[in-house]
Parts: sequence; C-alpha cells; structure tokens
Amino acid sequence: MSRGPARQPLTPRQAEVLTAAASGDSLTTIATQLDTTPQQIGARLAEAYRRLDVTHLPRNDRRTAAVRTARPRGLIPGDPE
Repeated sequence: MSRGPARQPLTPRQAEVLTAAASGDSLTTIATQLDTTPQQIGARLAEAYRRLDVTHLPRNDRRTAAVRTARPRGLIPGDPE
C-alpha cells in the first residue's frame, strides 16, 4: 500500500463512517450509531474505498486496507499500524 496522499481526500462524512467502521461493527450497527441507513453507510464506505484505491482487493479485505491506508495519512484518527 502506498503511504502517499489519497487520490482525493475523504469527505468529512466518509471519514466519519470509516472511523466508525474501523471498529469492525456491522453496517447496521454503524448506521444506528450515525443515525442513518445501512445502505448509506455502504455507499459512503464504497466511495472511501475508491478514493483510497483499495477496490482491487477482495471484498472482505477492503475495510481493513482502507483503515490502514487512511490512518497514516491523517485522514481518520487513530494510531498508524
């Protein structure tokens, strides 16, 4: 994974959703926490994955890769891995 800047920065909402998703919770749980729908959470994550260039990875690996890409770049809070 590249540690350079993202092709496009995340929107504030995408960053918020990816930060919540870093916990590993389901889309339904995240949607409840952020007062929206699971479909909206999925859409925000899909766009974040595209912007972080992790869409080529297997579906089950994208969330982890997105978090590992975004944290060192300062796009979401947390310790870099």
